[in-house]
Amino acid sequence: MPNYLLTKRQDEVFSFIKDYIGKNNRSPYIREIQEGCGILSYKGAIDKLLALERKGYIKRKLNKHRSIAVK
Repeated sequence: MPNYLLTKRQDEVFSFIKDYIGKNNRSPYIREIQEGCGILSYKGAIDKLLALERKGYIKRKLNKHRSIAVK
Protein backbone atom coordinates (compact mmCIF):
# COMPACT_ATOMS: atom_id res chain seq x y z
CA MET A 1 0.00 0.00 0.00
CA PRO A 2 1.35 3.47 -0.88
CA ASN A 3 2.52 5.75 1.91
CA TYR A 4 0.74 8.87 0.67
CA LEU A 5 -1.91 10.23 3.00
CA LEU A 6 -5.47 10.48 1.75
CA THR A 7 -7.93 13.23 2.51
CA LYS A 8 -11.07 12.18 4.35
CA ARG A 9 -13.08 12.28 1.13
CA GLN A 10 -10.48 10.30 -0.83
CA ASP A 11 -10.47 7.69 1.94
CA GLU A 12 -14.28 7.46 1.75
CA VAL A 13 -14.12 6.89 -2.02
CA PHE A 14 -11.30 4.34 -1.67
CA SER A 15 -13.26 2.45 1.01
CA PHE A 16 -16.39 2.51 -1.16
CA ILE A 17 -14.45 1.07 -4.10
CA LYS A 18 -12.90 -1.70 -1.98
CA ASP A 19 -16.28 -2.61 -0.44
CA TYR A 20 -18.02 -2.55 -3.83
CA ILE A 21 -15.42 -4.82 -5.41
CA GLY A 22 -15.58 -7.16 -2.43
CA LYS A 23 -19.36 -7.49 -2.68
CA ASN A 24 -19.78 -7.51 -6.46
CA ASN A 25 -16.50 -8.94 -7.82
CA ARG A 26 -16.22 -6.01 -10.23
CA SER A 27 -15.41 -2.34 -9.95
CA PRO A 28 -18.12 0.32 -9.79
CA TYR A 29 -19.06 2.76 -12.52
CA ILE A 30 -18.09 6.36 -11.84
CA ARG A 31 -21.78 7.25 -11.42
CA GLU A 32 -22.10 4.54 -8.76
CA ILE A 33 -19.13 6.05 -6.91
CA GLN A 34 -20.68 9.49 -7.22
CA GLU A 35 -24.03 8.35 -5.84
CA GLY A 36 -22.59 5.97 -3.23
CA CYS A 37 -20.29 8.61 -1.77
CA GLY A 38 -22.66 11.54 -2.07
CA ILE A 39 -20.44 13.46 -4.47
CA LEU A 40 -22.44 16.21 -6.14
CA SER A 41 -20.89 16.15 -9.60
CA TYR A 42 -19.51 13.58 -12.02
CA LYS A 43 -16.36 15.71 -12.35
CA GLY A 44 -15.94 15.61 -8.57
CA ALA A 45 -15.95 11.81 -8.66
CA ILE A 46 -13.40 11.81 -11.49
CA ASP A 47 -11.18 14.19 -9.52
CA LYS A 48 -11.21 11.83 -6.52
CA LEU A 49 -10.30 8.87 -8.76
CA LEU A 50 -7.47 10.81 -10.38
CA ALA A 51 -6.09 11.70 -6.94
CA LEU A 52 -6.28 8.06 -5.80
CA GLU A 53 -4.54 6.95 -8.98
CA ARG A 54 -1.86 9.63 -8.67
CA LYS A 55 -1.19 8.55 -5.06
CA GLY A 56 -0.93 4.92 -6.14
CA TYR A 57 -4.02 3.46 -4.43
CA ILE A 58 -5.84 2.45 -7.61
CA LYS A 59 -5.11 1.77 -11.27
CA ARG A 60 -7.52 2.61 -14.09
CA LYS A 61 -7.66 2.04 -17.82
CA LEU A 62 -8.91 5.15 -19.57
CA ASN A 63 -12.11 4.85 -21.60
CA LYS A 64 -12.92 1.45 -20.08
CA HIS A 65 -15.97 0.86 -17.93
CA ARG A 66 -15.45 -0.92 -14.61
CA SER A 67 -11.69 -0.75 -14.98
CA ILE A 68 -10.70 0.34 -11.47
CA ALA A 69 -8.25 -2.01 -9.75
CA VAL A 70 -7.17 -1.63 -6.13
CA LYS A 71 -3.41 -1.96 -5.70
